[in-house]
Amino acid sequence: MTFSTGVRARLETARVGRLATADGRGRPSVVPCCFAVQDGSLVSALDDKPKDRDARELRRVRDIEANPYAAVVVDEYTPEWSELWWIQIRGRAGLVGPGEEDHAAGVETLREKYDQYADHAIERRPLVRITPGHVRSWGLE
Repeated sequence: MTFSTGVRARLETARVGRLATADGRGRPSVVPCCFAVQDGSLVSALDDKPKDRDARELRRVRDIEANPYAAVVVDEYTPEWSELWWIQIRGRAGLVGPGEEDHAAGVETLREKYDQYADHAIERRPLVRITPGHVRSWGLE
């Protein structure tokens, strides 16, 4: 699936999304995430921000390994309701580890979008890749 021109333009400039995953028993979890568009998919880093466990033990990682279906919502809220918009991407999530195909390109894409990743060792951690199966949007066109 490819993103429409309007959806792609918003995804390339939006700074944060919300990643929804569910474990093997269907229990949901939602976390904010930084992301970038890479070859028709979204990639998100498991970055160096303080965490109380190894990146592979994070809830979103365990969820993806147990249940690859995920969703990302990217939106803009403003008191001026005529300017509201949102994008929902539902699809399959997977982990792309260092040395795997597209990992280095994903790291580069994320660093181009977020200056903050210049001093994060995201090249040593897996990336989350969400391959869209269904994209819905409102307020873009």
